[in-house]
Amino acid sequence: MTTCLARSASKLLRLVVLGQMILAGLVLPILARPAWADTSTDSPDLSPEILNDLAPDAVAVTDPAEIKKALDGLTIYGRYYDGQDWIEYHVADGRTAYAEKGCVYPGKWWVEAGEVCYAYPTYRGGEPNCFVMFLRPDGAIQFVAFSADGAPYMASSSWKTAPGNDAHLPLSSLTQCPTV
Repeated sequence: MTTCLARSASKLLRLVVLGQMILAGLVLPILARPAWADTSTDSPDLSPEILNDLAPDAVAVTDPAEIKKALDGLTIYGRYYDGQDWIEYHVADGRTAYAEKGCVYPGKWWVEAGEVCYAYPTYRGGEPNCFVMFLRPDGAIQFVAFSADGAPYMASSSWKTAPGNDAHLPLSSLTQCPTV
């Protein structure tokens, strides 16, 4: 019960922070960008300063149906702000396969409180990680996470997306990787 309450409080805090960002005019200019704005497909220079890293044409996607529509059947090739590359394949039924550092971790993904969430039984104790998803007109995706104190930060950005299981990631078997 306490864990459930803590998660609910954390999600409420995330939504409040995102709302404050919008009210402060930090995200609103992004939403107001014209459709003809630059849609470069260059991999972004990722650093922890969210406002410097969020692409000017990126739009927050918080509607559950729109998040599912964007991710169902999609492989994302991404890079964390620290430079580490990763790949993730999303199946419409909620299964996922996540690859980094030569290891593949099958897991699940879902939408909750306007965020996309992921959990993997053998990766980081199976704890869920949730992100606000920003979509660019060229199909690139950026993920904003929240630290324990509720501060938003740029977690990662895609440098390529492809329909289907483009990277041929296994969905039900583990590679010979240690539990992380």
